[in-house]
Parts: sequence; structure tokens; C-alpha cells
Amino acid sequence: MERATRMRFASGVAGLVLGLGLLQPAAFAQNFEDLGISIAVDGEQVAGSAPAASADEVDVQIKYDGLDVAPMLNVSTLETRRSYQAGELVEFLATTNYPAWIAKAEIRITDTAGPSRKLADVLAVRPNDVASWAMPEAGEGEYEYVLRVYDRDGRFDETVPLTLVRSAKNLADHSPEEAVSPGDLEDRTAKRNIAVHGGAVTVYGKHVPQGTAVIALGERVPVDGDGDFLMQRILPPGDHSVDVSVAGTGDKGLSFERDINIPANDFFYVGLADLTLGTRSRKGGIEAADDDEFDGTYAKGRLAFYLKGKIKGRYLLTAAADTEEGDLDTLFRGLDSKNPRSLLKRIDPDKYYPVYGDDSTITEDAPTSGKFYVRLERGDSHVMWGNFKTRIRETRYLRNERTLYGASGVYKTEAATSFGEKRGEVELYAAQPGTLPQRDVLRGTGGSAYFLKRQDISTGSETVSVEVRDATTGRVISRDYLQYGSDYTIDYMQGVIILKEPLSSRSNDSSLVRGGYDEELANHLVVQYEYTPLASDVDGYSYGGRAQGWVNDHVRIGATGMSEKADTGSIDADQEMIGADMMLRLSENSFIKAEVAQSDGPGFGRSYSSDGGLDMFEEPTSGVRGRKAHAFRLEGKGDLGELLRGALDGEISGYAEKREAGFSSIDHYVPNDQDLWGLAARVKLSERHELDAAYDHYEDGAGERRIALSADIASKIGQNWELAYGAKYSDVMLPSRTYDNAGERVDLAVKATWSPDDDHAYHAFAQTTVMRSGNRDRNDRAGVGAKVKLTDKVGVEGEISGGTGGLGALAAITYDRTADDNYYFGYDLSPDRTVSGSVLDGRDRGSLVAGASHRYDDDWSAFTENKYDLFGSRRALTTAYGVTYTPVDNWTLTGGMEAGRLTDPNAADLDRKAISLGASYKKDEAVSGTLKGEMRFDDSEDDTRDIDAYLIAAGIGYKLDPDWRASANFDGVFSVSDQGFTHDGDYVEASLGFAYRPVDNDRLNAFFKYSYLYDLPGNSQVTADGSTVAPRQSSHVLSADASYDINRYFTIGGKYGVRIGEVETRRGSGDYIDNDAHLGIIRGDFHVIKQWDVLLEARMLYSSSANTTDYGALAGVYRHVGDNFKVGVGYNFGRFSDDLTDLVQDDQGVFFNLVGKI
Repeated sequence: MERATRMRFASGVAGLVLGLGLLQPAAFAQNFEDLGISIAVDGEQVAGSAPAASADEVDVQIKYDGLDVAPMLNVSTLETRRSYQAGELVEFLATTNYPAWIAKAEIRITDTAGPSRKLADVLAVRPNDVASWAMPEAGEGEYEYVLRVYDRDGRFDETVPLTLVRSAKNLADHSPEEAVSPGDLEDRTAKRNIAVHGGAVTVYGKHVPQGTAVIALGERVPVDGDGDFLMQRILPPGDHSVDVSVAGTGDKGLSFERDINIPANDFFYVGLADLTLGTRSRKGGIEAADDDEFDGTYAKGRLAFYLKGKIKGRYLLTAAADTEEGDLDTLFRGLDSKNPRSLLKRIDPDKYYPVYGDDSTITEDAPTSGKFYVRLERGDSHVMWGNFKTRIRETRYLRNERTLYGASGVYKTEAATSFGEKRGEVELYAAQPGTLPQRDVLRGTGGSAYFLKRQDISTGSETVSVEVRDATTGRVISRDYLQYGSDYTIDYMQGVIILKEPLSSRSNDSSLVRGGYDEELANHLVVQYEYTPLASDVDGYSYGGRAQGWVNDHVRIGATGMSEKADTGSIDADQEMIGADMMLRLSENSFIKAEVAQSDGPGFGRSYSSDGGLDMFEEPTSGVRGRKAHAFRLEGKGDLGELLRGALDGEISGYAEKREAGFSSIDHYVPNDQDLWGLAARVKLSERHELDAAYDHYEDGAGERRIALSADIASKIGQNWELAYGAKYSDVMLPSRTYDNAGERVDLAVKATWSPDDDHAYHAFAQTTVMRSGNRDRNDRAGVGAKVKLTDKVGVEGEISGGTGGLGALAAITYDRTADDNYYFGYDLSPDRTVSGSVLDGRDRGSLVAGASHRYDDDWSAFTENKYDLFGSRRALTTAYGVTYTPVDNWTLTGGMEAGRLTDPNAADLDRKAISLGASYKKDEAVSGTLKGEMRFDDSEDDTRDIDAYLIAAGIGYKLDPDWRASANFDGVFSVSDQGFTHDGDYVEASLGFAYRPVDNDRLNAFFKYSYLYDLPGNSQVTADGSTVAPRQSSHVLSADASYDINRYFTIGGKYGVRIGEVETRRGSGDYIDNDAHLGIIRGDFHVIKQWDVLLEARMLYSSSANTTDYGALAGVYRHVGDNFKVGVGYNFGRFSDDLTDLVQDDQGVFFNLVGKI
């Protein structure tokens, strides 16, 4: 529930309106009329003189919300900088909205430059206060900082690490304006253990004159450049005193104190009951009703409710039900049943109107594929019935990320370890899905658009991640989860996903020797989602769970089990899996992990594509019914400083895995026995010398083998020079296929870097092959490069090289807009290799990929579920209120190019060239826009997959004034194959929308939308009817809605919609079937006298496929009975409804309608 107190001031300070209760004028020690202050309660003036309202009127509001309580924690440098000179004072601002729960707060600064991360300093700080620290002169000058806050029981919350670097001079800062209170009321929490509950009290104001001081709850509230301010505090249940004061220049100002009670129990609910009785006719219907089913009378109804409530201050209950409209005798049947084709109801407003004009957001709080939803939660624990996503991710072998409908329960202890993990966790689920899972593994193409294997997928069921895999062993090195809307968009009907930024095919490794295409880390877009098969009756179930607990701070034990049964007649995926794991931990940097898993049965396979989904290759499951197979894993990491008590600085790590043939899981396809192991070490040999070495080994029962061994030594010479030497041995054997780069090879490399200061670096490198066997290509290369930091956020870097692979070049503009998100733009030309990243430190592979670099790894995977979007918007309360405490830059440029050979395990290798250029612009809340273009050219060895692909994406949102909004978007993906039209894949979606929603009155509201869709499914895409190589289709949809209050008694409204569509009879035939329809509606509502209303409505429907035009009219009279009930009677003169899916035109007749609501 939300309650508001409002204060209004004119001419600096004026008028007060309170909604929480009466405020006695005697509470003020000042003369109100002398100050020009007016106080009113619920619109009734109680003191002073009434001021005249004006556009500059100060508006202060106090709001209480007991249900939407969102803890926020953040830290930022006060000047929103990341570069500081040696000895310069760095000021940190720690902000939170739950200081009542915080007993201690500290800012922890970590030195990240060495082989192992070391804690450099810990600064004590009070919540919503500032702490200072001097940038050290010694060391490499690379740091990270976090804010950690503790409650009285020692549990702590911690923010995402942000970066600091030392610079040689005071670099210019090109922020659009100075941040008033950077990071305030934005959330960057990475670890959360403090149980926060109660109610949120928000104080908000606009148009405060310059020089006015605002104090609330004993704290000074910052005021932004527009005179707006915002403050929120979460307070525990009970009685509290809320004090607010606004002090202007001179003696003008006011203050008041208000006693409030935050209840332990608080509920919000809404309900609807609708009953319609009537007669109907079946004359002239498009589709005649069956005589046995037709009845001249009918009784239909609908019951729906939504409830959200807080119980005893700690429990949050959410429940909803909707029977949908149906016959009364079947209304309550199957409340627990599901409809797999129904939406998960994460409504995308763009699917209705692109813009609604009220700056609102839509949140589905009770997602369900059935008729009922309930969820009871306390802190991080909950039990529920409805739609849910399984999130078993702590195990390497038995991860589960399905979206299911059924029962789910999660329990997490409030107690936590000293490292911040929950001491105990249990997750259980059980469901009869009604859908099947599909997992698409899409190799990065250097572009943003990807076709999924299937169309018509379940809305909201997708889990999207980017995986980086080691080329030698196939191990997943890192996995980042992407967030819908901020990182990607998806068309569920057409099965097309478009990333906000392009995804390169490769990533960098740590070796100084720049390897060839067969030795690079591979980027994959992994999309798991649900779909309903053509035979929609899926007979099966899915249940499982995981439990883990910390015996103490150093020993964790976990167990996982799951069972899948999916019998559709054509798919046999029955599988059972169990596993156990253990972790022994000395510290955050020293640990050992062990895991064993068993699979029994086939499970589900996956699809793989190296060309953006145009050609999909099925990777069938390796599991066999009745055959048990096992997988074993051991890995560890050690901080040498901890293990050797400071005798040596560095870290070592290692892993070993053994997988038996037939083992099958969502991440593993094991047709043959597999053995893989590896070691790595990064050691600081002395103050000037550092060693970096790694060994990886993979072999399987089919004779495939991959080995990589590398060692680098970097030596500092004087203050400004570094000399690095490297060697790498690699061995590749693939007997299962012809491979023209198999054999052994040894490469040597050297690199010299001159850094005259912290802002400039220049380097030269050379490498050569000294031994090779078999068909291994030489790997000779030499070049020079430079990196210069221009401002605190902008830098340039470049490199040019030549060698056996041809000319290579790199140029980039780097842009660090915030401390944790890195944006860059550049150009790369490299015939045989591509890399990721913008830092030319000698350990990249020489290409450029544009986008955002987030400093996340597997340790932060839980946080990346709430990853920030690529335009810098975070979960921020200030955004909802229009207050700007941390301004954002207006322009962001992105781009990149990659060129090289791509090894495809399922088909001929590809030579690929891809380029992407993009720009985005945002100016306050008034205008935002994006524009992106991409091109990709694939040339396969056997000429069977030569494809040219293009993407054009553009969007603009414009706030003309407070009453008008406009929006336009265009996404176009085009591909041309030299194998003919049947191998092409195209997708175009465009929309244009306007909305008029006046702020100062509600007399006229208008919406307009135009959308265009063109779809030529990819060659391997499976459509809703189960076919492939589907025909192309296109449609234009135009819709307009408007309503106008002529006076207080009469409202007129209208709607017009048109669909112009066509579907090709056969792919490539050129023959189309039209599918056009027009719908027009005019409606008038008359409020006659008191509780009586009259409605008149006229409709017209034209269908080109049936060549018919139907007209209809409806009249009704309603009588309001009290505030929550109305009864009406009317007559439908037409045979059709406004539901275009209703083909049985039997709606003509008398109806009697009862509606109740709460």
C-alpha cells in the first residue's frame, strides 16, 4: 500500500497538503502568513493564506510503501573519476537506503596489479557519508574498491568492485555535468546477506530554489541542478518520527515532524467478478455451430483477483487467479491446469503500443501458464506455485536452467559464512511442463543478430548467456548471463534474438605468443528456451533439487539430483541424474573443489551453429537409456603468499576431469571417454621479474588430442621499460576429420614496452616459429603499437603488424564512461586471427571487438542476473522520479571488425570478415536514440556456406513535451547465400508510435501505432507447424485509439485497426495468399443521472479472405449499486465481437451483465 503526504510551496516557500492525518498549526514556531506559507489538509486550508499555483511551484511529497521494499547499496568516487595522480586525495561516497540495519561500514580497496589480489586498505565510513584515501605513489597503480556493510550479527552486504587507476597528470573529465550525489539511490549489490524488512519512506520534491537546504530524517538531502531531490529510507515495523525541513534564504522556511506507524501487516488487493446471461443467434455465421452444441441461451462468467501482502513484517504473500471467461459450469475446473501456449505474461509494451505516453513500466508480478499463482517469501526463501526458472548453477555437471510451471521451493539460511555465503541452501521443484526444452549454441559471428532453431517459443522462457570456451580442452572458462531488454531483445514468434552489442567469435588468452585460429578461446551465445511441440500433449514430468551447506567457514558439501521424463512419441528424453560436490577453502584465493556426477538416460540434445543460426547442426545426446555414465572433476587454486607465508607472491591453479562415454547433461556431450587436465601459475619471482605459465591437455577415446604449453617472463628495466619473453608449444591431432593445420609447433616471442608515465605506453613485438611438424602452419609476426590516455574516460590505442598470416592492424578509441562498464570503438585488419578486448598489453590476440567489458567472473555469476544495461541505466530509484544525481554522457560510440578463419566441427571451415558500427544518444529524459549497422561475409572452404549477412537497427524515443511521446524502431536482418534463395534468412520488424496523454487533465487520450513485419525463416528454423524451409510472410498493422470527454456526462471513443498481410504458398514460388482485415469501433458513454450509465457502440469488420463486411451495434444500460457493484442489460445487434479470433458469429441477442470489483 502506498500513502502520501504532500507539501506545496509557491514563490520560494508556500502551501502544505497532508494525507497521513491532521497536522496542528501550533507545531510551527513561525507565523505562516508572514512567511507566505499556506497549510492545507486533504485540500482544506488550515493555516496561512492560499498561494496561487504556478509552473514553478515547489512540490514536496512524502510516500510510504510497505510492499515494494528494495534495499539499495552503492559506492562511487565523489568526482565520478577513476584516474588520480600519485598522492591525490580520492573521496568515496557510500550510499544506502537501509542505514537502520547497518552497524558498521567500510570501503575495501584491493591492489589488482600483482599476480595475486592483495587488500591494500580498509576505510571506515558511515552510511551516506564520505571517506578519503590517497592514491599511492608505489606499485602499478591499479585498484578495485567495494563498499561492505555489516549488521549487528556480523552478516554483510557488498557492492560490485569498481576500478581506480593512477595517472601521470590531472586528466580532463568530459562528463556532461557535475554529479550531485553520484550513485545515490542506485543499487550495485553483489552479495546480500542482511535481512531488511519493514516499509520504505520516500521524500521527494521538485522546483526547490537554489540555496534551499532540505533535511529529512535528520540527514541533509542533496538537490540536483533542476531543484529536484529524492530520499528513501527503509524503516523497521513500529512507530517512527519523520521530520522534514526546507530552509530557504533569510528567515523563510518550514519544518514539521510527523509520527507514523509502519505496520507489521499490510495488504493490497484487487478483484473482479463478471457474470453475463444472454440469448444468441447463429444466423449467417462464418462457421456454423454444431446443432448438438448450440444453445439459444448462455451463462458465462469470469473471476480474477490479485493480492500482495506483508505478514508479521517478514513474510510477503503474492497470489493471483484468473479463470478467464468461460461457461459457468466449467469455470472452476482445472485451476491447477496449464496452457503451454499462454504467455508467461512478461508483457512487452511494444507488442501493443510502442509508447503509452505516461512513462510507466509494466511488471508481471504473478507469472503463470495456468489459472492460479501463489508465492510466499521471507528474505531469500520462498515457496510458490506458478511459473519459475530453475537456477541450479553451483555445480559444473548438473546445471539446470529450465522454465517450468508447477511447484518450487527455495530455502536459504539467514546465517552466513565470514566470506558472505549462505550457510545452508535448498532448492526443490516439481512440474509437468507441457513444453520441451531447446538449447541453441551459437558461435559468435562478430555481429548482433542470431536465428534460433525454433519459432513460436514460449514467451519469457529463455535463459541467455555468453560462454567463453577453451579451444584446447573445450572447458567453459567463463559464463555471463544476459538480461532481457538491457542486453538483448527477442522476437518469440519469429525466433530471432538481437544483442545490444556484437559478439566476437573469439576472446584473448594469457599467452604472450599470439596463436593461430586453432588455439583461441571461442565465444558462444547459448540460448535455452521452451517450446510446445506440434503434438502439444507432452506426457512427462520434471523434478529435482539441490542442497548445500557449509560445515564451517572452510568446508562446503553439496548434493544435486534431477529427473526428466518427456514422452511425445517421437522424443525419448527420459533421464535421471545425481551428483555430489565438496569445496575445501583456506581463503577466497585458495581452495579445492571436487565433484562427481552420474547420468542415466539420453536427456535432451542441442543445436550448434557457426553462422548465426542460418545453418543448424543437431548434436544428439550422448546418453543411452539404461546406461549409467559418470563424470569426475577436481580443481584448485592457491595463493602462494598465503600458502608459503609470504615467501613468494603469486598464484597457482590446476584442474583434472574424466568423463565416461555416454555421460550427458545440458553442457556436456560425451560420445567417447574424455580426459583433460591442466596447470597454470603466475609468480612474481622478484620485484622486477614475473612468470606466467600454463599447460592444458585433452584426449578422448577416438584418438583426438590437443596439448598447449606456454611460458612467459616479464622483466622491468629501470622505471619505464619492460621486456617480456615467451614460448609456446602446441600439438593437435584430429583423426576423425581432415584437418590442414594438425601437428606440433613451437613459437618464441619477445616484446618491449616503454611507458614514460602512467598515461602512455609504446611497444614493439616479434614472434617466430622455430619448430613444426605435420601440416602446421608457421606463425611468424612482428609489429609496433601504442596506447595513450587522453582524458579520464577517453583513450586511443593502435597497432600494426605483418607476418605469415598477412597484414594486421588495430586502431581503437576506448571510452570508460563508468567505473565498471567499458565502451570502445575501433578497427582491425587481421587475415588469420581475431581477438577480444581493447587493451594492447601484449597478451591480447590483435583484433578489436566493440561493446561493453564487465569485470565479472564465475564468482559474481549470481549478481549478473541483474546486470546493468549497455546504456548505463541501473536499478535506480532516481530514474522513476526523474531526479538526476549521477548524470550520464550523451553519446556512446561502438564498433569493431574481425577477420579470420573459423574452425567448424560440423562442416567446412569458414573465412570470415565482420564489421559493426553503432552510436547511441541520450539527452536527459527528453530524447534517446540508437543506430547500428553490421556486415558479415563468410567464405567456406567447399563453397557450400558462402553467406553475406547484414543488420540495420535503429530506434528513437522522443518526449516532445509532458503531454506527447513518440517512438520509432527498426530491426532488419538480411542474409544472401550463393546456394540459392532456400538458404537465405531475412527478418524485418519496424514500428512507429505516438501517444497523447495530458498531464493536467484527462479529457483527451490518444494512441497510434504502425508496425511492419517481414519474415523469411532461416534454412534450419523449425516453424510452429513443425516444418523447415518455411515460406516468407509479411504484414502491416495500423491501430489508433482515442477517447474524449465532451463534458462531465459524455465520453466518446473510437478505435480503428487494419491488418494487411500475405503468406507465400511455397518458399520461393512468388505466389501469395492475402490475409487482410479491417476493424472499426465507435463508442459513446453517457453518465445520465447519479448511478445510471448508458453505453452505445457500433462496429464494422471487413475480411478480404472471406470477402465479407459485417456491421454490428451494441446498447446497454448500467446501474451502479454502491462503489463496488454494477448491473446492466443490453442488446447486441451484430453477430461478431471485437475478438478477431472468434469465427463463430453467434453474438447477436440480449444480455444481462453483473460486475463486481474490489
